[in-house]
Amino acid sequence: MSLSPASQLVIRNIDQLEQGDWLVINADDAGLFPALQTFSLTALHQYYDVFCQASGHSGAAQFDSRDICDKPQAINMVAEQGNHKHIFAPAVTQASATDVLIFMPKAKAHLNMLMAMAAHLVGNTGRVHVIGENKGGIKSAGKAMQQFGAVHKLDSARHCSWVTCDIENAPGQFSLHDWTAVDTYSLKEHEWQVCSLPGVFSHRELDEGTALLLTKLPATLTGTLLDFACGSGVIASYLHSVGARTQTELLDVSALALWSSAHTLSLNNSQGTIIAADTLHGVNHRFQTIVTNPPFHTGVKIDYRISRDFIAGVKQRLTSNGKLYLVANRFLPYPELLTEQFKQPATLAQNTRFSVYFAQN
Repeated sequence: MSLSPASQLVIRNIDQLEQGDWLVINADDAGLFPALQTFSLTALHQYYDVFCQASGHSGAAQFDSRDICDKPQAINMVAEQGNHKHIFAPAVTQASATDVLIFMPKAKAHLNMLMAMAAHLVGNTGRVHVIGENKGGIKSAGKAMQQFGAVHKLDSARHCSWVTCDIENAPGQFSLHDWTAVDTYSLKEHEWQVCSLPGVFSHRELDEGTALLLTKLPATLTGTLLDFACGSGVIASYLHSVGARTQTELLDVSALALWSSAHTLSLNNSQGTIIAADTLHGVNHRFQTIVTNPPFHTGVKIDYRISRDFIAGVKQRLTSNGKLYLVANRFLPYPELLTEQFKQPATLAQNTRFSVYFAQN
């Protein structure tokens, strides 16, 4: 399998890793690490799929939402693979790193948060590097970096750039709570609170598709419920706040989303099980209801894999007569995919951009 363009640029500059203690954040390609096996390094993965691929870990991981709120390191999985230490967590606040290499995230606010964390970790005289594709916004990375020190471009190739900041103004501390937004969402005169971090889907706003889905969810839901690709926990927290009596599990691939969801539940005097998983892999029990606004992007690229895998496996994760509620952009081929799995999927609502689909076992 060929490496991503950004990973190829790392290999092109592999001599950079010969000196210093390196922390790699959100590598977009697990295949990069075998190529770096001669170097001792630590990798922070905020995304569970790449963590599993890189570390050899398999299955899903479960957390109690109350533990995540009470213990800062509750989401913190560590796996050793040769010379590499792989961490799945929303953040790292302590590390003996001289250099941090960040793979450019999709959201600028996410990069700002990662830069603050990385600059704190390496301290003054350390270095923070950002690498990414030109079409992914790497050309604007310098603006997020320059507040911490002098910025220069190390290399450009494969339609990517590697930008380095020599840290001179390192923050004295870093906490996820300093980057947490708490907003009041409203829908049909009902209000509830949502906690979200940069990098989480629909950060600080109620997504239009999710809002349409919520209008079609019965407030009388009971039993076991899965909020798949939960993001900041908007759907589950809304249902609890309008009186649904469900035993709720919230699943996402993002550690930032899982952290946000746990705090969103707490803000609304609720609780649930938080699951880290790549689609439904490792989830072996069944639910009476599954609700989702599934992603169809990987970074800036359209990617149907997550939704295709989810729809292909969701029938086996529903109880007899179990119900699925799914919202998606109208242009996506989900009606056909649902028809392959369910007898008579229905469209509950539709506007110019989104459709809400319903299916039952």
